[in-house]
Amino acid sequence: MKHVTVREAEALLASGGVELIDVREPSEWARGHLPGARLVPLGTLRTDPKSALPKDNVLFVCAKGGRSQQAGRVAEELGLTQVYSLDGGTEEWARLGLPIDVPAPSAPAQTATTDAPPADFEATMPELDAVIGNNLRELRTARNLSLDATARLTGLSRTLLGQIELGTNTPSVGVVWRIARAYGVPFATMLAAPRTTTTALLRKASAKRLISADGRFSSRALFPFGDAGKVEFYELWLAGHGREDAEAHQPGTRENLVVTRGKLVLEFGGATHELSEGDAIVFGADVPHSYRNPASEECWMHLVMSYA
Repeated sequence: MKHVTVREAEALLASGGVELIDVREPSEWARGHLPGARLVPLGTLRTDPKSALPKDNVLFVCAKGGRSQQAGRVAEELGLTQVYSLDGGTEEWARLGLPIDVPAPSAPAQTATTDAPPADFEATMPELDAVIGNNLRELRTARNLSLDATARLTGLSRTLLGQIELGTNTPSVGVVWRIARAYGVPFATMLAAPRTTTTALLRKASAKRLISADGRFSSRALFPFGDAGKVEFYELWLAGHGREDAEAHQPGTRENLVVTRGKLVLEFGGATHELSEGDAIVFGADVPHSYRNPASEECWMHLVMSYA
């Protein structure tokens, strides 16, 4: 897989023969996409890659570049050899002033905001954007705070907070952490949605991930959103040479992390720890800490978070 800049992507598309595939969700697609792109959400691509990728020479695009890299790996596993991922994604394309197509509101096939839930789920689970928005609204109203007061508390803009509450903005991992920290609640509280089932099968293909602002770090909750508690389980992904800086969690919070693929440099409290595949570490996460991938290969981790 080759990573390309916006200008390189322009040249590829102009040369012809390259298929442009947008792997975001339908709700993101409806807010604007690159001209000529075909929508294939990442979950759909993972479920049936042969149908979604009938030919080679594909350029994947998402919001920032994280999901397009994952789509590229799926394509390579399928045997495709001409695979490209757009660094910076749709946001960088738009930032450089290049055209964005916005579907007409009257086109129902393009403005659908949700996909059908997997048949193996026992109950329909709200989209993650909506879950976070509802939880933010409940936390704010329970404390009788206005959006302006919440903006001062979190250090985030009033406009951004309002968009998150309405479910029209997909917050990054860092934004969700800042909100949880400002309200003094566990991170998983922001992901918690009511559910009545006792068993939930969490398929990889339909997983919802929180992605960092630069698209190079993602977090997947390995527990139902309604099961937020004192112990949480996550799958983390860090792109080659990627870095994610985390603020201090609540006092007494501990992280138990194991590297399942690649290499990791973990920094906290003035100390640096280098971990390879299979290495694990337990540390107090109530201080600022950083995850850094020193290699060009991606790094995968499992994390157990324990709150006091």
